Amino acid sequence: MKLTFLTSLFVTGIAFAAAKAPLADNAPCKKDGSLGVCQSGLCEQQPNAPQGTCKAK
Repeated sequence: MKLTFLTSLFVTGIAFAAAKAPLADNAPCKKDGSLGVCQSGLCEQQPNAPQGTCKAK
């Protein structure tokens, strides 16, 4: 029973994590991914800036 509960919790967590759409170019982003992941995979953020911008590769 515990295994069934943990499995369903795990599957639900994956579904929520995969549901986020990638961020478009020029969208605000953070290096840690807390605002989402850039479609290009490149978030340009200055060291002291609160957020950066998604850049095309």
